[in-house]
Amino acid sequence: MARLIFIAQYLKGGQDKAKLSNRTKYIATREGVELLNEKRDDTPPTKKQQEFISRLLKEFPQSKELGEYDDYCSSPTKSTAGDFIEQVWEEYITPMDEKHNFVDYVSHRPGVKSDGDHGLWDRDGKVRNLSKAMEEVANHEGVVWTPVVSIRREDAERLGYTNVENWRALVNACTNEIASGYKIEPSNLRWYAALHEKEKHMHIHLVVFSADPGEGYLTKQGIRNIKSAFATRIFEQDLQQVYERKTVYREELQESFAERMEKLTEKMQNGWLDNERLEALVSELRIRLQSAKGKKVYGYLPPVTKRIVDEIVDELSKDERVAEAYSLWNDMREETIKIYTDELPERMPLSRQKEFKTVRNMVIREVLKIDENHNKASSNPAPRVFTPHASAPIITQPSALAISVAVTRMLHNMSDIFRDNSTRDNIHKGIQIDRKRRRQLMRKRLAMGHKPDDHEEQIIS
Repeated sequence: MARLIFIAQYLKGGQDKAKLSNRTKYIATREGVELLNEKRDDTPPTKKQQEFISRLLKEFPQSKELGEYDDYCSSPTKSTAGDFIEQVWEEYITPMDEKHNFVDYVSHRPGVKSDGDHGLWDRDGKVRNLSKAMEEVANHEGVVWTPVVSIRREDAERLGYTNVENWRALVNACTNEIASGYKIEPSNLRWYAALHEKEKHMHIHLVVFSADPGEGYLTKQGIRNIKSAFATRIFEQDLQQVYERKTVYREELQESFAERMEKLTEKMQNGWLDNERLEALVSELRIRLQSAKGKKVYGYLPPVTKRIVDEIVDELSKDERVAEAYSLWNDMREETIKIYTDELPERMPLSRQKEFKTVRNMVIREVLKIDENHNKASSNPAPRVFTPHASAPIITQPSALAISVAVTRMLHNMSDIFRDNSTRDNIHKGIQIDRKRRRQLMRKRLAMGHKPDDHEEQIIS
């Protein structure tokens, strides 16, 4: 799976000046041990390696972001353990103790993609005066960040990120996001970088700081935003292909949804529902409605009566035809939501799903029809009786068949409600997206090659 790693590190100016000087030259010139040609040992890691890795993870928790850690977790061997330990040593430990500084190290270290005597570059190309860059960073009084951006070698080769020019163009394209992530004014942003090549990864070391020593700080959200900026541009080709595949998949899925929903609604339209629990609830609701004052719609009913209506709706949803249709509707809705976000809402009971609130008033109407039909069918006035459930006299109880017919009519009405709620427009209507999220979505679409007026939602039909 394609993956980008962004490791955020920093050194303070002033009191850490000596360390900062060491760190600066270190990324350019340090002589390291080249392990690329060593024979791989795929036997299990030693106990000492495992213990040392545990200590490193505790001391440097960010090292879990390293690609070498992924390799070690997926295939724990002496070799992958050694690779991870070496990389942590390089990225976190040695830079603080080396006699050479960090900038010099990243410019000259083994594996660097160099142009002549060193491999350091900035927005304009190769740094012509390495000593001046080293001095600038070493004498900086503010915070200097030293992040690492890394991708797997196979991704780098496939997407063209094996040369300095493409990486330089990438960093230049991300400068606004970098400045924003570090809370630095774009005009004050300064950076140097070097491309390093490993057996399994390609990565750049960055040196990031502000021309204003008092400016800049980094938050977790800033890290996420910078990482997203790099990942979106690096994997733009992949994202476009994934988007196209998802478009085809959604179109096919939508056709399948529509066919399945039609079959289910036909079953509801033509079926019969025999449910004693449901019939008992309908009888109880009928009595409650007879004593209810005001409009006999859900919003005006007393809380106790509303609960009975909700119970009827949820009991209806237990019918296998309704349950399957509601599950399918949720699938359709979630596929639409995925266009906008990966965060899917919790699936609600049918009685609490706002898109299906018309079901509640449908239930009430069908219960009211029981007495209407009963009165029409009766040629003589019905005797008046009292019941413990009502405060006023009511007419004689209609037949069990009338109750059963009402329940079945509810099932039939459910078919129309599901048909209405399964249309493209109604599914989209229920999805609320704030303006900020819409802007983020538009930026993502533009980054993936879409035109500003390309309405993606129209693929849902």
